[in-house]
Amino acid sequence: MQRVSTNLTTFLKLAVPTVWIVFFSTLLIAIFVVDKQTLPFLTTTSFRLGYIIVYLIFFAFLYMTVMQLKRLELDEENYLVSNYFKTYKMIYSDIESIRILPLWRFKIMTIRLKAKSSFGKKLHVLLSSHLYELFLESHPKTAEILNKLTVKE
Repeated sequence: MQRVSTNLTTFLKLAVPTVWIVFFSTLLIAIFVVDKQTLPFLTTTSFRLGYIIVYLIFFAFLYMTVMQLKRLELDEENYLVSNYFKTYKMIYSDIESIRILPLWRFKIMTIRLKAKSSFGKKLHVLLSSHLYELFLESHPKTAEILNKLTVKE
């Protein structure tokens, strides 16, 4: 197995949401616990409501983007997908299509499966362009399979 997702995936999927949720949730609790005379601006109803709305929007953004990233390892006959808590071995024939969106040094790969898996019907991976290209060069049979599944836009 050869990892093709970037190490940045670990940081983005685990560290960023954890730090963000802990810090801003603590601030949210503090806004409702603090005495109105100590910090009058932070305890106004409009500030509290605005903070809750912004908090929920950013939480939804984190959940729908970086928290959906998966670690991907490829092999000649199958691939491993992991969310860092669970790892599943899958076969290439389960893939319906692959879309790759170039993003600076990285590529965002969306794998659409034929049937729903434990991670859902879509898998999102932040690929390292270098590692992915190395894998394709060293495994021509798998490269052919992946190229057939990749949707050209």
